Amino acid sequence: MKDGVQNERGQVAILFALVFTFMFILFAFVVDFAHLINNKINLQIAADTAAYTGAAWQARTLNQIGQVNYHLRQDFKELAMRINVTHARHNREFPRGNGFIRGGNGQSSHQPFVCQQAHGYRSLSGVSYQKITNLCANADPRTGGLPPIVVPPVFASFDPFQVALNQQLTRIRDIADTQCRAAAFDNRALVNHLAQVYINRAQFHANQIRQLETFLNEDMAAEEPSESANHPLMKSVYETVRRNLSLSNRQQNFQIDVLRPNGNRYLDLRQYATNAKFFYYDFSTAGSGCVAIPKRTDSIPIIAGFEKQQDIMTYFAVKVSAKPRLLFMPAKWVESAFPNLEAFSAAKPFGSRIGPKGNTDFLVPTPGRPNNANPMVNFSFVPNDDLGLLNAKRLALFDRFHPFNDQGRPDGNQNTGWPEPDRTAIRSALQLVRAPTLFDSMFYTVFPDPGNNINNDYIESDFALALFPDFLEASAPDNTSINTPDPRTDPYFRNLSSQNRGPGWIQINAPAGGGGGDYGNYAEEQLGSHSTTGVSQFDFVGDNPNEFGFANREQIHSGWTPDSRRGRIGYSVKFISFDGLMRFLEVESTAGGKIPLANKPTGDPNLNKILH
Repeated sequence: MKDGVQNERGQVAILFALVFTFMFILFAFVVDFAHLINNKINLQIAADTAAYTGAAWQARTLNQIGQVNYHLRQDFKELAMRINVTHARHNREFPRGNGFIRGGNGQSSHQPFVCQQAHGYRSLSGVSYQKITNLCANADPRTGGLPPIVVPPVFASFDPFQVALNQQLTRIRDIADTQCRAAAFDNRALVNHLAQVYINRAQFHANQIRQLETFLNEDMAAEEPSESANHPLMKSVYETVRRNLSLSNRQQNFQIDVLRPNGNRYLDLRQYATNAKFFYYDFSTAGSGCVAIPKRTDSIPIIAGFEKQQDIMTYFAVKVSAKPRLLFMPAKWVESAFPNLEAFSAAKPFGSRIGPKGNTDFLVPTPGRPNNANPMVNFSFVPNDDLGLLNAKRLALFDRFHPFNDQGRPDGNQNTGWPEPDRTAIRSALQLVRAPTLFDSMFYTVFPDPGNNINNDYIESDFALALFPDFLEASAPDNTSINTPDPRTDPYFRNLSSQNRGPGWIQINAPAGGGGGDYGNYAEEQLGSHSTTGVSQFDFVGDNPNEFGFANREQIHSGWTPDSRRGRIGYSVKFISFDGLMRFLEVESTAGGKIPLANKPTGDPNLNKILH
């Protein structure tokens, strides 16, 4: 039997080889599959960080737009104060004194006509007024003006008393007529000057906002994320993806596709301008006597701010794709059998605002708004304010912080009576009108000054310094630049170079226009023209700022959320779903009501199928 038995040695080895081969293939498959999942997770992480990076750049830019937009608001508030208080406070029935400040909130009977000829005023023609002269009050047309001084003829020339009286009456008449004629058109020259100054100032800040808008739209559309990209957002997105990708994802040619919004519009800003008219007094030039003649300018368009179009949402969406190198599977098999790994992500700035809608402050006469017949230069202190600066209590408050002369009367002198910022000091009235009101804190992004001028509105240690956006110039009320910490990023707004802080800084004040006709550089901006501090330093105003319409510290800090939750100063970033972007997301239209998003992401045929 021994010779008939077959030799079965080695059969187990064959079985083991077959099983081992199967087990090895299974092991390689499991390892490669796990490696593939790991690379997919890694790709998604890279896409998420890239979307967050892009949205963070957008948030930073929106913060800067919001700050400059508030500069426009300060421009307009300052103009309203100069028109309604600084150059109208000499008029008859202007509310004055603590009785008005502490007392009634009703509308004053004062008529806000620009008039500056009072108490030692020196006219543009060089005529100096006596300290007791106040044409603005005495020549008020409601009183019939100053009656003509009739000098009777001298019948008895031998009577020295009658001759002396005649000469004195003639002298008084001539002085009165000279002063009236000298002041005849000064107020007209002043309102024309103020209009031009504030048109120029507003246009300067509007140009800055438009350049920032271009940075987020046209400049971004011109480039793709790459190592050599000039646009800092695109370069940051590329570096974020590259540094977060695993080696196997990075070995092959990974690709970054920005899923751009429809029309390449990440931001759409609408400029709204006032249709304002300035009211002023001319004075009679014919005959004797002096009567103030009410006049007004034609409608003057002055940019009052920008609103963000609601159907154009700011977000950043990206797709990152790669074909990773697997450990066991041949590269040709991967290239032929495996599709690219893809990861989608989107994020958006949220939590703040750049300013209100153009029709929110209904005291600002905006063109095209229904029932907007009021052409006065005015602004709301609180929402739904129907008096604004023309509230008697507020008029008296601002009058109190204007300079007075030694007679206790408003000083009409150009050199001492106007709250003009200079290199050494700033008038309290200007600092007061720049302070955030309740309206401002609710509708604007207001960043506090980060310098040593921080008052009790910012008592936290280094609070303002930590929040202030880099590359926004900051200045104190004394018209000196505040040395903020060195920026953490390279200059990226090269077209907004500041003459004060070097390339890249967003300059806060419009350069002086020079000249200015008869008024020189009056009302031109200085560095401190946009200093932002609260009212806590103004004696009784700071005790109860809400009484006058100003915001307190908590309201300024929490003005970025509508209820009692802790607020966020400036924009934060959050992720959003493509399902919401493509199908379900609705926004509030400018006219009210819900409308679909107008700038949905484009660039990939599968966007409607992405549900995460």
